[in-house]
Amino acid sequence: MRLIENVPLSTHLIADLVTDRADLHLVWPLARYPFDHDQWREVLNPDSGHVSFGIHVGAVLAGHAALRKTERRDVYSVSYLYLAPEYRSRGLGRQMVALLEDYARTRLAAAELVLVARDYNPRALSCYRRCGFVETGREGTLIRMSKVLTSDAHTPGLPPKA
Repeated sequence: MRLIENVPLSTHLIADLVTDRADLHLVWPLARYPFDHDQWREVLNPDSGHVSFGIHVGAVLAGHAALRKTERRDVYSVSYLYLAPEYRSRGLGRQMVALLEDYARTRLAAAELVLVARDYNPRALSCYRRCGFVETGREGTLIRMSKVLTSDAHTPGLPPKA
């Protein structure tokens, strides 16, 4: 699995992946359907410090993820994670999160990652907990989670940092 930066930003990459209304709702409950390219360009704007990724398994585009800059200099939000149905339940979600952590730590100097999940998406919650994210708060169906990144952490499957 590889992260490939979505540069220049192409919202068509996401629209072509997330075609199912229910999946789009799980990725982003506030996303308009049919897919609204302007809405996505606004939340993924690279000029605001956000990074969008295509998730590739071999040569195949299998998903999407983003790291969004927050108000805190060294904290990024893991956002808009999606894996195509045929790639789910194979441990690839954990691998994708590990790659995002490594990128955030090494390329963005992030000290912490945050995310929001929904209580009606138990598979995602289970994945995030297995990746070391801890719950920091709840509001309705929304569950806030975070993970402190350590500088000596190493992503399995990647060479150790020198």
